[in-house]
Amino acid sequence: MSRIAVEDRRSLLLDAAFRVIARSGVEGATTRAICGEADMAQASFHYAFESRDELLAELVHRGTTAEMSAVSAPLVSEELAEAFSAGDIRGALKAGLNAYVDHLVEDPDREQALLVLAQYARRTPGLEPMAAQMYQRYYEMAEMLLIAGAQTCNVDWDTPPAELAPIAIAATDGITLAYLAHGDRAIADRIVDETVETLLRHVREAPEG
Repeated sequence: MSRIAVEDRRSLLLDAAFRVIARSGVEGATTRAICGEADMAQASFHYAFESRDELLAELVHRGTTAEMSAVSAPLVSEELAEAFSAGDIRGALKAGLNAYVDHLVEDPDREQALLVLAQYARRTPGLEPMAAQMYQRYYEMAEMLLIAGAQTCNVDWDTPPAELAPIAIAATDGITLAYLAHGDRAIADRIVDETVETLLRHVREAPEG
C-alpha cells in the first residue's frame, strides 16, 4: 500500500476491523487479520493505533456515533416537519426506530460487529468498562432522542426519559438479533410497531405555557 495519512490509515483499519469481527468474532480480529483485510502491512498498524484495545475502543465510538446520526436524522427531516408540528409523537417514534432499521439493513456487518464486541468486552478481564460505556452511550442517545421528540411534538413523558431509554435500546437489540438471524425486515417492522405502542403509553399532553 502506498504511503497514506494517519487518519486515512485509521479509517481503513476500522472499516476492516468491523468486517473481520462480523465474520470471525473479536477473537479472530488479530492485528494480522485486520491489516490483511485492509490490504496493509502488519508493521504499519502501530502508525495508526497504539494497541488493539485502542482500536476496539474506537470501533465502539465510531459505531455508536454512526447509529446516533442514523436515528437522529428523521427528527430534523423536512418530510416530517408537518407531522411534528401536528404533535405526531407516534410518527416521530416510528421514524426514529425505522431509521435504525434502515441503518441495520444497509450495513448488518457493522451491527453484528458491535454486538459481538459488547459481548467480548463484558467477559474479558480489563475490558468490562468498554461494554458498560457502550450501553451507557446508547442509553444517553435514546434519552436525548426521546426528549427531542417530545419537545418537537409538544408532549411530555409521564416517566423520566432516562428510564424509558433502556426500553428503546432493548428493542433495538432485539431488532438487531432478529434481523441478523432471519434477514426479514417484516419482523423488524413488527418489533418497531410494538415498541412504539409501549412508549406511547408513557406520553401525556404537555401543560400549556
